[in-house]
Parts: sequence; structure tokens; C-alpha cells
Amino acid sequence: MTLLSTNTVTAKQLRDGLGSVFILGLTAGSPARTIAQQAAGATSSYLRGKDAFASAYQALLALPGSNSGGQLCLNSAQGVPTRAGSIVAAWQTAKADRTTLFDNMGATGPAILVVQINGVDETPLWQEDASGHPRIVTGAPGASLAFFETTPGPSRDKKPDPANGTFLTLQGQAVSVKRRGNTSRSDRKINVCVLLDGDSASGFPKQLNMLNCIRNPAYERVRLSWFLMGLARCPTEPCAYAELTLNGQYYGTYVAMPSPDEYYFQTFFPATQQSAIFKAQYGDIPGGATLEYRGPNGTDYFTPAAARTARTYEPRLHTTDDHYEALAEFINALCNNANDPTTDAFAANALKMFDVAGFLRAMVVINLLGSWDNYYLNAQNYMLHLSLDGAAPYVSFCSYDMDSVLGLSWPGQERNWQAKDILFRGKEVGNVVLLKRLLQNPLFRAYYCDFMAWFLENGFTPDNIANRRSDFWNLLQQSVYLESQTPWGPPDTFRPWTNDQVYRHAVLNQQFDATSGAVAGLEVLGIADFVQARRDSVMSQLKAESLGQSGVDFSSSQWGFSGSAMPESRQLAA
Repeated sequence: MTLLSTNTVTAKQLRDGLGSVFILGLTAGSPARTIAQQAAGATSSYLRGKDAFASAYQALLALPGSNSGGQLCLNSAQGVPTRAGSIVAAWQTAKADRTTLFDNMGATGPAILVVQINGVDETPLWQEDASGHPRIVTGAPGASLAFFETTPGPSRDKKPDPANGTFLTLQGQAVSVKRRGNTSRSDRKINVCVLLDGDSASGFPKQLNMLNCIRNPAYERVRLSWFLMGLARCPTEPCAYAELTLNGQYYGTYVAMPSPDEYYFQTFFPATQQSAIFKAQYGDIPGGATLEYRGPNGTDYFTPAAARTARTYEPRLHTTDDHYEALAEFINALCNNANDPTTDAFAANALKMFDVAGFLRAMVVINLLGSWDNYYLNAQNYMLHLSLDGAAPYVSFCSYDMDSVLGLSWPGQERNWQAKDILFRGKEVGNVVLLKRLLQNPLFRAYYCDFMAWFLENGFTPDNIANRRSDFWNLLQQSVYLESQTPWGPPDTFRPWTNDQVYRHAVLNQQFDATSGAVAGLEVLGIADFVQARRDSVMSQLKAESLGQSGVDFSSSQWGFSGSAMPESRQLAA
């Protein structure tokens, strides 16, 4: 149902249909803007949230001809919009959601997100709790948080502007932050997670993760990864550039992104009614989340005494211990199947329980990027979405935390991710059991290779990546230069790269090898050089494959396996 296609709507239908409304995008002085502003509050730039929409709904009901038995009447019996219907139509032109929040586009053009936090005690912020996790620190009575977007400019002390307004302000104990990351949580350029108010209808997140990018002098790798995942029609995490100030200390440029939440999974799997979510990491089971068969029961895949956050297959959101049975069923069916992986019977069983096509496309992107810290070398940093609507679970793979990519490597590695095998053979490949079994199957291997060949010409291209990087740099250059007073001086944000080095890596494509500090030993190849070398290696390797055997036309809209009957409730949203 679309809002204006029906005559009457409830308050919930109004909120669900709009999500949120950018008030400053409405005509000044118009009834649409006046009612939205009164409902949202004088300082809010967005009409969003249950209470605000309830207030707006009541204001619309009070308009002549707009109340039909207690429901909001949008159209008359003759199909003519009521006064309320005209206002809702105006609101629809100013709809906002998670996509618009993280697109780095403001009301007047490119914009940078800004997070300013004051009144937080930094002593406990740098401490761990009894479980060894970073402490969550709430604000003192005078604490404040401002979250807004504005045009990039030469000032560190940015203010909300009249065209873009403010996303959110919080006061006192409503302000809450903690450090985030594994090895990066000790970085002096602090990696933080910021608590927001959250709004499920509009996708305004409850939690904002701020990535400091000190292991990426160009600030581009995370965003390029998700850009390419989107081109591969895989689940992607929205992200945008932001500037952080904490207690008056300017920390510079970050990549800001929400944690995968209910809104994220509902966006990609909208028809799923019941689900379970598992995040893959290093935890209670040694060796990472390999998906290796450990036994037939759910309890074979977690230690009951282990904290949820310490489990290798960490249950997320509403997932309970009972849901591990579905995970065990999936692993048993795919990684302990009695059928030989090379057979049609194995393929048929796999397709019944797993979005194999989506997984293989994600693995193509991971392979091309040299994304070793995902389901590759380290067997972690992914999520499994289990649809529980059918007799058996149906599983989809979602990549996560993609930043060690495009020629980033550490001591102990061979530092040749641009030359690795396209089928995950040879050295520096983890125990990625599921992937290796699937690639033994002729149909699945053909699909993987056919998509890789197509993506090499339509996604992972030098021009495609260069154009995207140019867009990033046009937005970034003012913000990243604010971190230091001179081109060659040390940044006072604790970033390990000078402004000149950032420019030489991002624009001139130069390689850097860090020798000291938190990034000592890090090697970062020039992104353009890595892309070209990876393409050359992959094209050479693909000559040994019989391409075109999958029967899939990737220039069409249908990228699934022919004859695969996936229930509608389990399909990935387009």
C-alpha cells in the first residue's frame, strides 16, 4: 500500500509510509512545514519517531474534511485529496531514510557529517569493564551531543547551517559513548561508538560507529568495498564521511556507519517474518568462524558459559541460544553432506538452504579486493541471516567490517594479495570449509567464474574505481587537511599520516610503509596499482576456466541459478 493510494490511514501507517520527513525541505510558511515543525519541536529538522508522528497525526485529523471515524482521510470519495492528503503528498517529496542520511549529500550539495560530544569523562572511556570490554560512559549532567551535516569547510568548529539543520541533539545522561574495535580500540585517534536515539521506521540508527581509518591513508578503502559489494547486489552497510570532536578535542575525519540492526536486515530481507542472526568472529571456538562441522546439535557451536559477545558465532539482535539448532542444521547440510560436493544432488541440497549465488558473488568481491580479514584468511567478519519461516532454515551471507582491502598488509603476510589464486587455493587461505566445498561443484564454480569475469569488466574496473575515488576526494580534501596545521607536520588528531602523505596516497597513488606507532609494519599499496595488478592476475587465471557454463546472463536482472525455487520470503530485496 502506498499512502496516497488509499483513502484513510492510521497513525502507524502514516509513520511507516513516510519514515521521516526533512522539514527544511518543505516550503517555508506552508501548512506542511508548519504542522511538521510543531509536531517535531522547534529545534528538530526532521519529523520522525513515534511521538512526533502521533502529534502530527492529531494535527492532520483536526483539519476540515480529514477525519473519517477517527482515521486520517487522505482522499475524498471522489478521489480528490483532502487538506491532510495534500500535506501528506508534500511530506512525501521530503522523505528521508537511512540511505539519505549516509549519502554525504545535503540540501545544497555535498555535505560532511559532524558529531560533537562534550561533558564525557575520558578516564573511564579508556578503561575496560570486568569482561575486558571497553566501558560504556554516559554523560555528566551538562553533557551534550550534536549530530548534523553541513557543507565541508576550512573550520574545525562547524555549526549546523540553515539549509541542513540538525539530525539530533542529546543532553546529560542521554549522551553515551564507548571505544570500539579489536586492536584499534587502543588507537590514540579514538575509535568510538556513539549512542543515538534510534528510529526503526526511518532507519535513523540507535548506534553510530566511527572508524578512524588510520590504517588507510586515503580514507577510501571501506567505502570502496561497500560500493563494489552494492554493484554485486550483495547486502551493503551504509557509510559516510564524518568529523568528530570530543570534549573540545578535534579528532578529524572518520567513516561513520550504523551497526547492522533490525532495519538493516529488514531492508534486505523484507518478507522474512522469523529470523536468527549470527556474527562471525574469533571467540570461544578456536580458529574463527570457519563453518566447519562440529556436531549435529546447536550446543556444538557455542559454549553456554561464554558471554554472548565472546562467542565465535555471536548471536545478534533477538537471536537466542535455541536458534543455534538452526545454525547447526545449516552447517550439517552444507558442510557434512553425505553427497559428494561435485554432484548435482549436493548442489540441489545446497540451493534449498543457502543463497549460494549471493554468497559466491560476495566471495568474488572479497577475492578481488584481497579482503583477507573476512571469510578468507581469518574466517571472520561476516554475518549469517537465517530465515526461519520454512520447515528448514534458509541462510544468507552478509559481509561485515571490510577495511583490510586493496593492498593493505601486515608483517608475516606475503604481501601479494593482488596475485592470489581466484579459487582460494595456495597459501594464506584459512579453513573456509563452506567456500571450498561449494567451489568443488561444477555448477557453483562456473557461476563464480562467470560472475568474476563479468564483474571484472563491469564493476572492478580502473575507471569505475577511479571515478568513485574522485568523488570521495572532492568531499574529503578539506576535512582531512584540517587534521594538521602544515602539509608535513604531525597531525594533532593522532593520525599517523601527514597531510602530504594523505594526498600522495589518495591522489598520486603512492605506496607507504609505516615504521612506527600503532601502524608500525603496515604496508599500503597504491589503490590504482593494486586494482590493475589484481585485474591482470585474475584475467590470466580465468583463461584456464571454461567461461559461460553457468547459463546466467549477468547483463540481465536475473542473477539466480536457473530453476532454483527460492521462496519469496527468503529472497534478497532488489
